[in-house]
Amino acid sequence: MIEQEKQIADKNKAIRGYIIRSLVKGHHNRLLCRQLVNLMMRDAIIISPDISGYLDYLHEKKYIEYTDEKITSYTAYMNDAMIKLTSKGVDLVEGTTNDPGVDI
Repeated sequence: MIEQEKQIADKNKAIRGYIIRSLVKGHHNRLLCRQLVNLMMRDAIIISPDISGYLDYLHEKKYIEYTDEKITSYTAYMNDAMIKLTSKGVDLVEGTTNDPGVDI
C-alpha cells in the first residue's frame, strides 16, 4: 500500500472511532445525525457534513443502528436520524472485541 492510501485508511479509521466514542457520550448511547456532524465539524474532524461512508461501514458491521427502519446511511443527515450504538458497538468501545477498521 502506498503512503497516501495508508494515510487515507488511517484517517477513515480515526473518524469511525470518533463516531463510536461520540455515541458513547450521548444520552443512552444515541445522538441525532446533525448533532454528530456538528461535533465533528467543530472539532475539525471533517469539513463536509457527508459522513455517509463512515456510517455505512459502522452500520454494516452492526456497530450502529438507526431508530427508524426507513433510514439508511445515505439519508441519515437529510432526515436528521437518531443513531444508536448497538451492543456490538459497546463491545468495541470496551475492548471486548476488536476491529482493525475502527481506531478506538
